[in-house]
Amino acid sequence: MNLLNRREMIHTSAACGVGAVLGEAGLAGQTPGTAAALAQQPRPAAPIQTRMFWTWDHSTEWALNRPGAHTHGSCNEYGRSTDSFLQDYTALLRWCGRNHIDAVVVWGLLRDGHGGLESAKRLCDVAARENVRLLCGVGLNAYGGVYYEGNSPYNLERHLEAHPELNAVDAEGQPLSFTIDLNGKKTPITTTGQPGPRGFYQACPSRRENQDFLAESLAWLFKNLPLGGVQIETGDTGICQCQRCRDRRQHSSPEFSWLSWEDMGLMYPLATRAIRDVAPDAWIVCETYSHPQPYVGPDKPPRFGDAMPAWAAAELARFPRGVFVQWVADYFMKNGEIAPTWTAEGRVATTEHRHVMRSHLATSWFGNRGELAVDWLANLVQRSIASGCEGISLFGEVSPFHAGAELNYLALADYGSPENPQADLASFQRRIAAPLLGGDTAAREFLQFARLLSDRVKISAALPEIYGRLASLPPQAARRWCWLAHQLASFVPLET
Repeated sequence: MNLLNRREMIHTSAACGVGAVLGEAGLAGQTPGTAAALAQQPRPAAPIQTRMFWTWDHSTEWALNRPGAHTHGSCNEYGRSTDSFLQDYTALLRWCGRNHIDAVVVWGLLRDGHGGLESAKRLCDVAARENVRLLCGVGLNAYGGVYYEGNSPYNLERHLEAHPELNAVDAEGQPLSFTIDLNGKKTPITTTGQPGPRGFYQACPSRRENQDFLAESLAWLFKNLPLGGVQIETGDTGICQCQRCRDRRQHSSPEFSWLSWEDMGLMYPLATRAIRDVAPDAWIVCETYSHPQPYVGPDKPPRFGDAMPAWAAAELARFPRGVFVQWVADYFMKNGEIAPTWTAEGRVATTEHRHVMRSHLATSWFGNRGELAVDWLANLVQRSIASGCEGISLFGEVSPFHAGAELNYLALADYGSPENPQADLASFQRRIAAPLLGGDTAAREFLQFARLLSDRVKISAALPEIYGRLASLPPQAARRWCWLAHQLASFVPLET
């Protein structure tokens, strides 16, 4: 994978003095052989070899000043136009091609509402030109299946509507389909028909009919789209509690209701076989919803982002050879600092699988959407490297017009690269951030000011200092500082 030719950064000048307030307070370039041999291929010396953006279609907003984008949530309806969808992802893929981001995952890639298969084909063409792998997010038991929303035989909702006996059920035997609001309140879905409410529709993984539907859907997907791969998930919003599933799982008490490692061990090999029969070189990213740190203590139900229970190792061993295993770091970080609970025991085995660490940094799930996170990301990459991960995945929904997102994305491209193998924040600030922000001192101050989001009583006093320096900066540096000032100011209550 060729990561040696990094982006040439523009050069600006004019450093500014520190203020009184602060004084107080990149389709990868490699051509794989067979997917089953991915884990054994020779790698460059750089510790991070794979960089991914993770996106929902409804929250991706790279074509600015257009209505309808969501800033929070999953499984939302798509509120923008087909043209916006195409321009959003065309801009995103081109940026990735220029900045060495290797793959882009799109959840909601296939929807009738933004052009279905034809729009996806156009984005595949863009991805191929940019040498970026376009990955379709595919829910195996949930999250819409292959065709996320629409009147398609490969849409999970339509499949379950036609075969209600194949629904996943809760402990009371009721279908496990619901909507959820911003407060986490679940409402069962009782309506049928198209389009229906956007929500969570879930299939029983133990039913052979659903397994066959999955295999047929994935074969159709790769026969009809020249994708770079998929990210697959079994679902983290509830698991089937039918008698078949309880008999199949060793861990099936009512408390095990959110996600199932045993469902992953069952479904990921089925999905991988179906994909490799059609597209042997496709990247397959298998989500765990977990952290690789072993859980120490009595057995307990897995929760999203939690440590890996001891018995999950047997299920991980069932994941097909050469797939990417994706982990989540969120709850092993505190304001960007690595928690003491993430120890050397959380190191992954790299002989059979490739490993990707992801985080919800700079999203509404785990902070503020688009906020500057270059220091937190440095900590994450350093610990991920030490834990044996070769890949990092970050949300890529916010346009790099927003300076916080832009710097985060450039940091993702830089950390763990040949130019910055130790993921050193100071090196990134000096080589990449400083030319964009007005010099070395300005780059350090920019990060210090950004951290006032956690000390908001100081924001009002800081704003005159930030706005006051704009006239002395080159235009693009001034624009980035102006973005920071506006972001901070948005957290200051308006006087009445």
